[in-house]
Amino acid sequence: MTTAASPRRPRNGPARAPVLLVGLLLVAGPSATGCVAEPPTGVPTPAATATFGGTDAAWIQLMIPMNEQALAALDLVPGRSADEGVREVAGRIAAGRRAELDDLRRLRGRAGLPAVNEHEGHDLPGMVIPADLVALRSLRGPAFDSAIGQTLREHVEQGARLADAERTNGSDAQTRGLAERVGRTRATELGWLTDAHEG
Repeated sequence: MTTAASPRRPRNGPARAPVLLVGLLLVAGPSATGCVAEPPTGVPTPAATATFGGTDAAWIQLMIPMNEQALAALDLVPGRSADEGVREVAGRIAAGRRAELDDLRRLRGRAGLPAVNEHEGHDLPGMVIPADLVALRSLRGPAFDSAIGQTLREHVEQGARLADAERTNGSDAQTRGLAERVGRTRATELGWLTDAHEG
């Protein structure tokens, strides 16, 4: 019997992040690595004026790829999981991520932020990267269920930290309101994941 390797990567080195993310990630967690980008330059966007601040913009631009990449992992569950409880929880989480993406993309448009993935190739806590998907695709049955459970728990826990950082430090009321809803959702999801693991 073989033991499946964890789909997560070891994290090395100090935290590094773009200027807009520094405050958000320092509040949300100290373990971010691999996120290196140049500070934004050029003409100020609406995100830097009116009601949007740097934390709001950073949160939106991080949460969108986090949710999109989590969905890539969640989409593997129906064909690989051996556990009906895991499949049910994954389906609920996936539906929530899709709804959140609609709201996040609307906020991104309202803020005048570019519709590009600012974190392409970055390895951040809670973010599913291509190496994770490769590992998950190599597994089936109980080994897959264990790996996807770990991946989702890390994703959900970091999402809760980021939501709390935005709720506390953001300046745009609509963005903070979405962060508050995300925080409540993540707390519920952690309960689901715990129940599925114990079941």
